[in-house]
Amino acid sequence: MERERKISELCKGHFNKVVETVSEMRKNIHAVCGTDRKKAAESFKKVFEKEREADEIKRKIVEELSKGLIHPINREEVIRLVLTADDIATNAKAAVRRLKLISRAKISSELKTGLKEISDFLLQISELTRSAYFALLHNPHGAIELANEVERIEEKIDDFRIDEILPNMVSWSDKSSPGDAMMIKDAIDNMEKIADRCEDVVDVIRGIILSQI
Repeated sequence: MERERKISELCKGHFNKVVETVSEMRKNIHAVCGTDRKKAAESFKKVFEKEREADEIKRKIVEELSKGLIHPINREEVIRLVLTADDIATNAKAAVRRLKLISRAKISSELKTGLKEISDFLLQISELTRSAYFALLHNPHGAIELANEVERIEEKIDDFRIDEILPNMVSWSDKSSPGDAMMIKDAIDNMEKIADRCEDVVDVIRGIILSQI
């Protein structure tokens, strides 16, 4: 029981670091699409710091799980949750890394607006996903409701990407270098994957809850 409690606390800490990574990504995107160069540099650095901290906690979780002192099924579920959540932070880091390779002056105002808006959505969905995980143990019904909300936000993000981001990206890419066009596309793909991984996390949460009924 003590080891399970320790693993649970580590998982909560890991999820907090994942959300902090996304939060810093959002700050970076707003700064990059604005005029605050200092904030852009600071938030870029913090994205990497938070992602690294999440990765360190992930390794501690895997180390604890490798001792085999909790039920094997529970161990497998925890690993799936942690690795999927960790991908959220990984993609947040990849997105800011790619955006840094493009001069902010080259990005169109329409595309900047879209990038800022989608980063807002991504922080929202990441926070909801964390709430669903935190509710898993003490409020399964609430966790299911939050999982459903995550799914709705993911669909909203997907619609926004297709209807708003992609047309502006295509228009901008036609006037840009192939290298810049590739970087912006890859950054947007990374942002899309953040939402996808959030949906994957709540799918695992649903599966855990349904398996216990």
